[in-house]
Amino acid sequence: MQASKRALLSLCMLLACLVLAPQGNAFDSGAAGFAVSVNGLRIPYKVMGLTAMPGEALSIQAPEKSRVQANAGSVTQDGPMRWNWQAPGQGLVAITVSDASGKTMQLNVFVLRPAASVKNGLVDGYRMGDYPQQAYRGFEAYEPPEGFIEVTPALFDVFLSPHFRLGQFLCKQAPVNGKQFMLFRPELILKLETILQRLNERGIAADTLFIMSGYRTPHYNHSIGNRKYSRHIYGGAADFFVDVSPRDGRMDDLNGDGRIDRADAALVYSLVEELSRSRDWQAGGLGEYGVSSSHGPFVHVDVRGHRARWGRSVRN
Repeated sequence: MQASKRALLSLCMLLACLVLAPQGNAFDSGAAGFAVSVNGLRIPYKVMGLTAMPGEALSIQAPEKSRVQANAGSVTQDGPMRWNWQAPGQGLVAITVSDASGKTMQLNVFVLRPAASVKNGLVDGYRMGDYPQQAYRGFEAYEPPEGFIEVTPALFDVFLSPHFRLGQFLCKQAPVNGKQFMLFRPELILKLETILQRLNERGIAADTLFIMSGYRTPHYNHSIGNRKYSRHIYGGAADFFVDVSPRDGRMDDLNGDGRIDRADAALVYSLVEELSRSRDWQAGGLGEYGVSSSHGPFVHVDVRGHRARWGRSVRN
């Protein structure tokens, strides 16, 4: 009975937000006005982060009469709507796609440091730890990564999408000699953009999400007692919450009941569950967490490739 009352209150407050949401500050999704496909991944935004191994070729499909240019690597056109870009040996590369009307999209491609650089769990003194060599239940998403992004502070503010930057997803592990190593899955970034847009459509105004935990090295993941196959070590998971008013490193009181508790995470969980029913949703995990001595309420999402659910407490 108590859970039903809390769920009803959450719904009422959400409807109130819809009615009272200010109309003057419309959310800008950052859509480019056209879409491209990179190795089969559809990208609709003005900016998107990707990764590539040294020498790897990315296949880019764009509208007819588009132009594709890059500040490093080589671009070749294979047809009226298809281009190939071959990565250089290292660095961050900007690929610009312009359609016939002049609209542009920038692909920020991080060329990875090969995983072979990791020796005895270390790369340039930074402790990565060891990845499981056998994929969980044979799933391709759990194969050991081929490489990692070498991150210095100069890269923290590089956009991965219109509302998310690389620095938001760094492991909490301390850098060594000013460097860290990490990985992200672009499918995860696309999922987070979709969630952020839906939150704004429902009257919860936010310009980004607070990423409480993004990438984790296997070493760090083990040190906090997490499972060895955690999606975080593959760059495919995020623990997040809405932190706008006030911006204080805690979940906001989303349902307006005067408390910051699991019911606020439940509201976000329900919204994500609703999104998961759409045809183009990337299948993955969804978890709901309440308040503990070490953290406030938050929600977990990942792109493991198959459905998983846990932690549900307040049901609508």
